[in-house]
Amino acid sequence: MPTCQDCRFYTAIDELKGECFSLGFEVHGKTDSKKCPESFQAKQRPQIKKIRRT
Repeated sequence: MPTCQDCRFYTAIDELKGECFSLGFEVHGKTDSKKCPESFQAKQRPQIKKIRRT
């Protein structure tokens, strides 16, 4: 399950909490994303190229 820290609007303050940019207040980083308002959007993870070995 994704958590608040997996959201693109989350900015870490310390290990436990961060700021939700879209809401404008502090949230716990491990909060389940289902408890977040509709503004939750998953971070885009960089694509990793697979190198084919011959």
